[in-house]
Amino acid sequence: MVSVAGAEARILFRKQGYTPHYAEYVEDPVTGEEVVVMADPHSRRSAFIYNPSKRKIIWEFKVPGTGIKANPHIARMAVEKIAGFNARPGDVLCADRDNRFIVVDRVRKVVRWSYRPSDAVWSHDFMPTKDFQDMLTTDYGNGYLRRINHEGKAVWSLNLGKGLAKLSRIYGNVASGVHGNSYGGEVLAAVNQRVRGVYEISEDRAAIVWSCPPPKGSKNCFFTLKPHAALRLGLAELGGNVTVFNHEAGGGFVAVDRDCRPRWGVMKPLSTTGDREIYRPSSLGLYETTHVFHTPHGFLGIIDWDGAGYSTVYELEEPPAKTSLYWLLAWQRKSSSVPEFLDPPVETGEWRETAFQAVNHGPNRLRVDFYTTLCPVADTSDASVWRKAGSLTVEPSGVNETMLSGYSSVRVAVSSEGESVYTIYVVNRV
Repeated sequence: MVSVAGAEARILFRKQGYTPHYAEYVEDPVTGEEVVVMADPHSRRSAFIYNPSKRKIIWEFKVPGTGIKANPHIARMAVEKIAGFNARPGDVLCADRDNRFIVVDRVRKVVRWSYRPSDAVWSHDFMPTKDFQDMLTTDYGNGYLRRINHEGKAVWSLNLGKGLAKLSRIYGNVASGVHGNSYGGEVLAAVNQRVRGVYEISEDRAAIVWSCPPPKGSKNCFFTLKPHAALRLGLAELGGNVTVFNHEAGGGFVAVDRDCRPRWGVMKPLSTTGDREIYRPSSLGLYETTHVFHTPHGFLGIIDWDGAGYSTVYELEEPPAKTSLYWLLAWQRKSSSVPEFLDPPVETGEWRETAFQAVNHGPNRLRVDFYTTLCPVADTSDASVWRKAGSLTVEPSGVNETMLSGYSSVRVAVSSEGESVYTIYVVNRV
């Protein structure tokens, strides 16, 4: 066992010369054994299957092509027959270096089916739909998420922006329908940009049903710091689950709740100078985290590029050490003379202190009021539990800040002398 960001973990895979960017832990339909299917786009340029109990790579396929420097970025194992795409259980789905989406015959190591989109820039993910009739594809270069049939024809297209990377399926539910972890969609898509984002998609309606961050002008936002992958954890009622995604920028991973507020994770700010992003490792030893994934025995799987000539695939046994988390209570949101409460209350009780910084982007003076409570039930309809603890006045184009500690929860209300636009940054400090 090793420690990763303060969490007990085991090394699932680490081998000199191999730099996996993607991993999935599955039961191999061919052998019945648990295996890790990985994709190494930068060094081996291959898809490969690793048996962790035997500590052995049991299959590897170097993808054909010369047009793309780095592929495949994903490698998925077909767990049942996908007839239209000529995929049998155990075959591997990925994208090659000629921008083709391919199905690789597990036994003969030949391409059984392929398709190259006419507008392909950097073909990335290739995942079966829930009914195994069609495929979902992503293109990192042009930003298109598409549902295609076996002839390559688009059933629908949705542009999520340049950097659209990996997909994951949301599958948690119970027979009663009371517990589940979908917010209305079936698929999560990660876009590798510094601010946004992660999207939950309905694969039948081609609709975005949830996103983190929500659009500019919203409350409760989190800048995702260049995620490649996202997954949903938890099987709680009333939306009490989290979405976990990696941070390529600076190393780390964070779980956000349905309100896009961080609950736990490892992160650090991303610095830029002009247009240049500066990647620096976190103080807990993560360098560039490129993937998060479900594991059958542990808490969470991650991949981090922490070696001199390799990346490491870890299986965490528990959440990471508690670290400071940075987010936005409001993001360039409009204000008026009528106070708006930025509910739900900010649950500050789990943190040593919580810092609030208000930035006034507009032409009129801004007022931010803070109401606190020690009550464990932070009921916004019960005025008796809330006490006004202070206020901030922020001049036009100005900044002001405060720190609060020792309370169970804080309500924040914002108003201005005329219309204005503002942002409130929040840091939960350990």
